[in-house]
Amino acid sequence: MEKNKYYRGSSLASTRKKNVIKSKVRHKKIIQRDQKIEEGLAKATKAEILLSEQAGQIEVEKGEHTLQLKQCDIVKHVDIASATKSFHLDLRQFGPYKISYSLNGRQLLLGGHKGHIAAFDWVTKKLLCEMGVQETVHDVVWLHNENMFAAAQKQWTYMYDNQGIEVHCLKALDRVTSLNFLPYHFLLNAGHESGFISWVDVSIGKIISQYGTYKGSLDIMTVNPSNAVTHCGHANGTVSLWTPNSKKSVASVLCHGTPISAIAIDNVGRLMATGGRDGLLRLWDLRNTFAPLTSVRVGVPSSLNFSQRGLLAVGTGNQTMIFSEVGQKQKPYLKHVTAGFVESAKFCPFEDVLGIGTQRGFDSIIVPGAGEANFDALERNPFQTKKQRKEAEVRSLLEKIPVELISMDNSILGDIDTESLKKARDQQPKYVKKADIQLQHRKKRKNAKIPKIKEGLRTELNLRMAKNAKEDVSEGEEDDQPRRKTPKQSQVISDDPLARFVKKKKK
Repeated sequence: MEKNKYYRGSSLASTRKKNVIKSKVRHKKIIQRDQKIEEGLAKATKAEILLSEQAGQIEVEKGEHTLQLKQCDIVKHVDIASATKSFHLDLRQFGPYKISYSLNGRQLLLGGHKGHIAAFDWVTKKLLCEMGVQETVHDVVWLHNENMFAAAQKQWTYMYDNQGIEVHCLKALDRVTSLNFLPYHFLLNAGHESGFISWVDVSIGKIISQYGTYKGSLDIMTVNPSNAVTHCGHANGTVSLWTPNSKKSVASVLCHGTPISAIAIDNVGRLMATGGRDGLLRLWDLRNTFAPLTSVRVGVPSSLNFSQRGLLAVGTGNQTMIFSEVGQKQKPYLKHVTAGFVESAKFCPFEDVLGIGTQRGFDSIIVPGAGEANFDALERNPFQTKKQRKEAEVRSLLEKIPVELISMDNSILGDIDTESLKKARDQQPKYVKKADIQLQHRKKRKNAKIPKIKEGLRTELNLRMAKNAKEDVSEGEEDDQPRRKTPKQSQVISDDPLARFVKKKKK
């Protein structure tokens, strides 16, 4: 078993730099923490025995390449259960189709541009609902579970249950072209044709924020899964980043010299893939600098999507290419040709399956190595029962993350907000004396707690000495004084209150 894959680099204590760690006590604590980390690495390595599932991958002989394989070849060499995951739906009357998988990857939602909406369990092929809304459908998305979904129709945005019954009509979300859902915040994110971007809390039915980008229709939009920041692609080749807490974009990156055609972000939030009308596919580093990593000419991408294992699906024209690594000389991992032009391509969670919504229907293809083999059943469970689904819904509502915590940098959580304090100070009248706010991190002294410990010991010692002195004085008084006669215990106390005035008989 490999221990290096859990290794996260050397620590400060191992470097032994005195200018970094100035206190011996601090150095000792860091050493103790590193020992705990080492124990955790050992436990994680031993726990690999319990994870029997492994991610699949296509292995070919020397001189061959996986790009030569077609879906019919893959279906012949897999088991029957996996072979049923590859199928085609001929729906050429109502296309092109937008698709959406549920969070646990079990249900599939199809939305045809000409008004056809269908939801079904794609594993068992059991139909949940199917309807025609008699108007244009721009986008569809599942909400927090498979019981509700939203559809962006011609005029307004509607919410339906899994039986196709209309639950709510969101008239504030008018002429919406793209939809996204933030599961940890219970927010429905919508991009409007007018260039506005909206966030609606579906748990309370309240519009949280609604801002104008003033850069044209928001057809290209996605959400970063790691920090819930919305990325919007515009016709001027830029990608702007938006949060519900800011009226202006928190960042803007010039990615292409032509209009943006597709955007995708990986599950970890480190990479952003963009496609432009110039036919280039580019990868960007989202961690610090937004620096470009690589660029490949693949044609005009109409859809981009990352899998849980890091594979990238690129839909161009009537073909879909899957890359395991993107580079100048890197060939695609797999390639699939469809009957119609690709409108939407998305990987199914926890499955080696890629769903492709085309102009003539829907294609489900097998992509070995795409899904996560070991899933957390408390987080997303594809095999959950009704009782577990209800408990998960209540738990997710209780653990809902506030909207105010959405930001680009998650490390600022827990820090002191000095900017708001300075703004409040500057807004005060001129005749009010303003406090000079200069917050600095005070260095921890070497022996900061020793005076307090000594003071506590001194007070405890004084109290103990006083108590001993009192006990000695009381014992001395008892020895000097003669013993007094105590009344007999057998003496009966009368209940009459006037008995005390009766003269006692002399003996």
